[in-house]
Amino acid sequence: MKKYICIISVLFVVACAGRVNKTDFVNPIFYQPLRPLSMADGYTYLTPTSIDMRTPKDKNLVSALGKCELTENTQEQITLRCKYKWIPKEGELAFFQELLKSPDATRREMAQSSLQNFENTYESDFIYTIKDLFFDTCLRIEEDIINKGEDHAGSHGNYCVTPPDKLKSD
Repeated sequence: MKKYICIISVLFVVACAGRVNKTDFVNPIFYQPLRPLSMADGYTYLTPTSIDMRTPKDKNLVSALGKCELTENTQEQITLRCKYKWIPKEGELAFFQELLKSPDATRREMAQSSLQNFENTYESDFIYTIKDLFFDTCLRIEEDIINKGEDHAGSHGNYCVTPPDKLKSD
């Protein structure tokens, strides 16, 4: 009987250890806000189960939100498989809906396409890799996005996080 209890205990510990890796980042650096190195990217906030992307001009304006599954989790790299929706800025929906009434076919097509972007749910793999110390206050994180579906190309970005003290120069 003790043998079975011991085996069950070991299996329970192994199962719990595996579960921790699915619910927590191995490297806590990925919990920091990702500060963009480009004017085209906005701040990004990650958890093992979510992604929160902000607009490039205002880190307080949410541009997309999603639910994620952590599929890779190492010290150097994480991969999140996320389903997310783009969120319109204030007044944006009304603007595009008004643009649908335009006599110009090109403007109507652009408005329809933009409105469709807000209705769709997208699925992508977001891969974040620690690269190098960009400068004393910036550990560079590289982002690669692999979009699911034929109509959306992937993208690439670079972000900063505060490096651990041991990486900063004297």
